[in-house]
Amino acid sequence: MNHGVMIYTLDDPYIHMKMARNIWVGHYGVNAGEYSAPSSSIIWPVLLAPFSMLGDAFYYAPLVLNIIFSLLTFLLMFDLLKRLNRQFSVLIAMGLFFSLNLYGLVFNGMEHSLQVYLTVLIAAGVIRKEFFGEQKVSIVLYLAIFLLPLVRYEDLAISFPALGYLFMSGERWRVVYCGVAILMALAAFSLFLQSVGLDVLPSSVLSKSDISDLQSLAAHALAQFKLWGWVVFGVLMLCCIYSRRMALVLLLLNVTVLHMVFGKSGWYGRYEVYWLAFVSLFFLVACSRYLSGRWMLVVFSCLPVAFTSFVYVTLSTPWASANIYNQQYMMALIASRLNEPLAVNDLGLVSLVTDQYVLDLTGLANYEVLKFGRLESNSLWIGDLMRRHDVKYAFIYDEWFSKRPAYFIKVASLKLVVPNITSAEDSVSLYAVDSVSAVKLRGVLRAFREEEHSNKFEINYFE
Repeated sequence: MNHGVMIYTLDDPYIHMKMARNIWVGHYGVNAGEYSAPSSSIIWPVLLAPFSMLGDAFYYAPLVLNIIFSLLTFLLMFDLLKRLNRQFSVLIAMGLFFSLNLYGLVFNGMEHSLQVYLTVLIAAGVIRKEFFGEQKVSIVLYLAIFLLPLVRYEDLAISFPALGYLFMSGERWRVVYCGVAILMALAAFSLFLQSVGLDVLPSSVLSKSDISDLQSLAAHALAQFKLWGWVVFGVLMLCCIYSRRMALVLLLLNVTVLHMVFGKSGWYGRYEVYWLAFVSLFFLVACSRYLSGRWMLVVFSCLPVAFTSFVYVTLSTPWASANIYNQQYMMALIASRLNEPLAVNDLGLVSLVTDQYVLDLTGLANYEVLKFGRLESNSLWIGDLMRRHDVKYAFIYDEWFSKRPAYFIKVASLKLVVPNITSAEDSVSLYAVDSVSAVKLRGVLRAFREEEHSNKFEINYFE
C-alpha cells in the first residue's frame, strides 16, 4: 500500500527522530536556534541520536530497536512460563503479545516497546523474588526501575511502588539511592528545560494533560475506570489470592491506583499497555497455580476477546501506516519541494525532511504557540505568529482552526481515500497568505501530482 516506503503508524516518531538528529549536533529542539521539548520521553531521542549518522538507514532505527525490545520482552515472558513449568509456553506468550498490541507497538516507532520491556523486567524480578525464592536483588532490576520514568513520566506509577515493595522486602539503602537518583534525574531535566526558557515539563506532556484541578482529576479517574474497571476488579481478585503477601498486594494496588488516577488510555493502543503488561505477569503466576497447561492455553487464547480494542489496533496497523504515508508523508514531499517556512499541525515527517522553519500550531515544537492556545478562544493568533516568523504557508486541519485569518487563500486540500485509522482528520487544507505565495504553491502541487503515483489520496484545487 505504501509503494515500498517503510512508514510508521503514527506521525509522532518522526518528531523524536528530528529531535534526535538535532541532539546529535548539539541542539535540543526541532527548529535550529529555537529550543523546544516536543517529546514525552527524556531518553528516547537521546537513544536515537547516534543513529542519525546513518543517512537513510536512520528511518529504520526505531523499528530495529523496537523489534529488539519486543524480542527481549517475549523472552522474559517465555522464561517466566518455563520456570512455572507451563506447557505451550510459546503459544501463551504469543497470545498475550497479540492481546496487548505488543506487535503493533513495534510499528509505532516510539518508546513504548522499551517501556513495556522495562516494565516486564521489573515484574519478572518481583516474581522471581516473591515466588521463586531468589533473595539477591539484581542491579539490573534497580537499573530498570531508574530508567523507566526517563522513558515516560507515567512510569513513576511502576518505579516508586516497586521501590516500596523492595523496601518492605528488606532492601534499604539501595532503594533510597535509586529513589533519590530518579528524583534528581527528573529534576535535572526540568531545570535544563527552564534554563532554556521552557516549562518544567515537555510541551507534549502539558498539551495532552486533562488534569487541572480536583474535579478534572476525579473525572479523569472515572473515565479510566469506565474503560478498565474490569481489569481493576481482576487486580482486586489477585490481591485476595495473594492476601498473605502484603508487600505484593500493596505493589499491585499502588500501581493500579496511580495509573487509574494519573495515567492515560488510548491513542492507538499504547498509553495503558505498560500497566496491563505489568499486571498480566502476576495473572500468569496466579493461573499457573490453579490451571493445567491446556486450560491456561484456553484462557489466554480467549484474551483477544477481552482486549478487542487492542486486537483492532494490531490488525489495522497496515492501514494506519497507509494513513501516514498518504497524508503526512505526502505533505512532507510537498514541503520539501516548496522549500519554504511552513505552519503545520502535524509536525513529524514535515519537520524531518526540511531544514526550513516549521511553525507547529499544536505547540509541541513552539512553546509560544502552546501559550497562545491556552489564552486565545479563536485561531486568529495564527496569522500573527506566521508574520513574526515569516511563514507564508499553512498545512492544517480546518476542523482544528475554525476561525482562521480572513486573508488566508485556500489553494488545495489533500484528502485520504483509504479508511482513516490514525490521521486526526481525513483532509488537510493547504493555505497561502498572499496571491504570489498561492501561485507558487499551486505550481508545486501540480508538478507533484503529475509525478506522484499513489492513488490513496486526492488533491482538490481551489482557484
